[in-house]
Amino acid sequence: MLVINDTYYSAEDFDKKYTVFRKNKVLSDKKKNRIAVCLEDSATWLALCLYLKEKSISVMPIHPSTPLHAAERIAKKANCHVLYYHTLEIFTVLHEKALEAQDPGLIQMSSGTTGEPKCINRSWKSIDTEINSYTTTFSKPQEMTPVIACPITHSYGLISGVMVALARKQTPIIVNNINPKFLIKTLKKCDRPLLYTSPTMLEGLMRLWPKGSQLHAIMTSGTIMSRSVFEKISPHINHMFQQYGCSEAGCITINQNMTTNNDIGTPLSHIKLSSGKSIDSPEEIIATINTSSSELEKVKHIVHTQDIGYMQLNENGQLSLHFIARLDDTIIVAGLNVYPQDIEDVVLTHPDVTDAVAFKIEDPYAGQRICLHYTSNRVLDTHYVRSLCRLHLANHQIPQILKQVNTIERMPNGKISRKKLTDAFHQEKALKENATKDFADSAA
Repeated sequence: MLVINDTYYSAEDFDKKYTVFRKNKVLSDKKKNRIAVCLEDSATWLALCLYLKEKSISVMPIHPSTPLHAAERIAKKANCHVLYYHTLEIFTVLHEKALEAQDPGLIQMSSGTTGEPKCINRSWKSIDTEINSYTTTFSKPQEMTPVIACPITHSYGLISGVMVALARKQTPIIVNNINPKFLIKTLKKCDRPLLYTSPTMLEGLMRLWPKGSQLHAIMTSGTIMSRSVFEKISPHINHMFQQYGCSEAGCITINQNMTTNNDIGTPLSHIKLSSGKSIDSPEEIIATINTSSSELEKVKHIVHTQDIGYMQLNENGQLSLHFIARLDDTIIVAGLNVYPQDIEDVVLTHPDVTDAVAFKIEDPYAGQRICLHYTSNRVLDTHYVRSLCRLHLANHQIPQILKQVNTIERMPNGKISRKKLTDAFHQEKALKENATKDFADSAA
């Protein structure tokens, strides 16, 4: 049925777990139809998820590294009735009374990269529609071995990775051993592996990949890899795929033949898209989704993604979506739009720069200014980095504030919260101003 690291679990193994679940009154009580789980054992989590899906009971997965109090807070905010934390033997009651009925499904929190995370409820019916559309639209992996090296508490790893593989009657391999050497060993043992991962993890993996050897296939999601990384790793991978989606809609588009880093592909069959018509006139990406595969039950759901992009014909004559930036991440300088990735791609061309992030700073006098953080293998003077930007960017795109940092914090899916960086910048600035004022007051 599936493999987790080196351990194989058969359908009979899962049936034994289902038998235990059926004896648990809470897990069989549809009145308590919103169950939060934070489980360390991946096999138990996957079995429970499939069981609750079959029973039409809602479940909220919480990453196993989450502390107890944080898990309780998240689950309570999502209006879950109970929380199972690290075991199914004991649970915490969060809401005694049954809440208003909702379509049962998967409960998740949005990434929160641009603000407070939101609670998203996707029905099991809409997920079945996504899986059916995914498998029919994206048929190339039918003869590949899915290797899922990303969180299976998130829809990318759980739905696109595990559930799609099971729908294809494949045996997915879930790797939660974060040692890259273990992942390489696993991939080398597989017949035509298809690796599901994030661009950040993929970049690190390819640094260690055996020279002269090709990785069969990869799928990335979560964030757009930089142009320099794409150009560096693409010669060593036979098939490069990329998918785009959001918590509200699941997978929206798939690029089945990556030739550029920001082409995120054509929509799944149950989705219609609207966006900008060219690179010079990008607009918000809006998805209209048929939430059921049944013709009689089709209900259209419109999702405003808060991302901007444009449609362009690909080599097959199909309109393909190109990602530009998050709406909230766009920086307005002198009335002109500046997109962070344009700056990051330039800075990352330098061989010593290992990571970069551009974000906006609100200035009471100058409106918005561009701040750039970067990491490097050696000390790189900020004046030198700015001069590199001047060679390749327009004046309004050049960062005003540059800083070399030790690390740039990323989420497990590779995303960066630029809002957090902006908030941290203003907090640091306020602390310095207060320290200066205190020193001046004491001197006086």
